[in-house]
Amino acid sequence: MKKIILLFVLGFVLNSCSTDTNDSSYQFYLLPVSAVQMPETFSMNNVTNIVVKYKRPTSCHFFSDFNYKSEGFTRTIAIECAKIMQDNCQPDNETEVAVNLPFKPTEAGTYHFKFWKGTNSQGIDEFFEYDVSVNY
Repeated sequence: MKKIILLFVLGFVLNSCSTDTNDSSYQFYLLPVSAVQMPETFSMNNVTNIVVKYKRPTSCHFFSDFNYKSEGFTRTIAIECAKIMQDNCQPDNETEVAVNLPFKPTEAGTYHFKFWKGTNSQGIDEFFEYDVSVNY
């Protein structure tokens, strides 16, 4: 019975919060990272949240996910955001948004993190880079 009530309430909330989806669509973008709060060490098999900050370009941009690439002990990360395609978006280059990136190392060693901070004037990708060791 509780599951039925929960499904009903969830359906009601989703319908009441949604906008007219016939007129709205989304586009996805990668946004540069503006700052990272990286811990000094990690503990193996324990989840640690890495605080990643970015600035949203407009009021219609919102966090979608992390673009996360893993190769050996190297992790390359960017912010993936969605933009609601509406005519009433307001510029918002000042709001810095913080999101948690959970990280759970399963091997001891030194992990190399590369957070994409955009491209330079020559079009070359630039990164905030951190090396963090994992303790048992």
